[in-house]
Amino acid sequence: MKHIFAGALACAVLLAGCSAPAPSSGGTASVPASAPSSSPASEPSSAPAAQEVSLEDWRASMPANAPVFTFAGAEPSLNEDVLWPDQVELIVRAWQGTLEEADAAFGLPAGSFSELDDPDYPPPEGAMAIHAEGYVLPKTPVQQVTVDLPWVSLSSESTSTGTLPAALDEQAAGALAAARYFLYYHHGMHHGLEPSDYDNATDSYVVTEGAMYTRYSELEQFLGCVFTPEAYGEMMGGPLAAGEAPAPSLFYQGEGDTIRYMMGDRGGSITFCGAVFTEPALQPDGSLLFWQLSLNLDDLDGNFAGWGEGVQHTPTLAFATPVRLVPSDNGWRVAEYSLPN
Repeated sequence: MKHIFAGALACAVLLAGCSAPAPSSGGTASVPASAPSSSPASEPSSAPAAQEVSLEDWRASMPANAPVFTFAGAEPSLNEDVLWPDQVELIVRAWQGTLEEADAAFGLPAGSFSELDDPDYPPPEGAMAIHAEGYVLPKTPVQQVTVDLPWVSLSSESTSTGTLPAALDEQAAGALAAARYFLYYHHGMHHGLEPSDYDNATDSYVVTEGAMYTRYSELEQFLGCVFTPEAYGEMMGGPLAAGEAPAPSLFYQGEGDTIRYMMGDRGGSITFCGAVFTEPALQPDGSLLFWQLSLNLDDLDGNFAGWGEGVQHTPTLAFATPVRLVPSDNGWRVAEYSLPN
């Protein structure tokens, strides 16, 4: 299964309010893209063949400092002290198809999904929030992907490891791992690149040596290798005009090709328990679509008293957000992805 997609086609952030937001008390970082299709194909389907691009050929199109990716086998698992649930309530906050299509997409009996009325998380225009009880989590085979950036001076941001579906080839898995790394450290839980210096004149931060990238053109080149143009275009503000202050959540080009931005941070949900994935499915348009299932405790049931040594919890909610990769002439690009917490 692992190399089905590699042989089939080419190697082939908006902060809150994406087409399918993940659950949390605050906003969640995601790739801005059109809302997900009404239903993913349950099985891989035919798509136009395209040239395969290797991991190293894809990395060669990045700036001179390019992340290093390593891959290892792994088993589906949740966070520490989290028990695997027998069943969960499955919630999709932005579904654009019918309830029948949702049942089929997630392999549930007809009539399983119904509309969800949640005034705290209203669905975007043209979509509806839906939920289904009794969903059994898939134990989709996974691989461990590590992203290393040895030139980054902050040790907490120089490496990142996580699991992704094993069916993704190395280039596709690398692109998604790079997207997750960037959204988590630089455009999601935190917005900015460090080290940086504050500039009073423009009320902005200027990236300095030791950061992931210090030149705007390099950052743009990297993002263009990871995300679709529509997605990374929403992260870049272009040249910062004289006397202009940067808008939140955008990176700007300063004088001398420097990177300028306004720093920001957000929190996550304390009830987050980990995430799993459905199996990637090749779509008729040549894209890969699957679902990230973010598992949470129900903080309204009165049974959650926090985490602690020896305290174990079983998640009861699974929030589904779409993950979509699209082929380009130089590898897969991430079109839709949300941080799970």
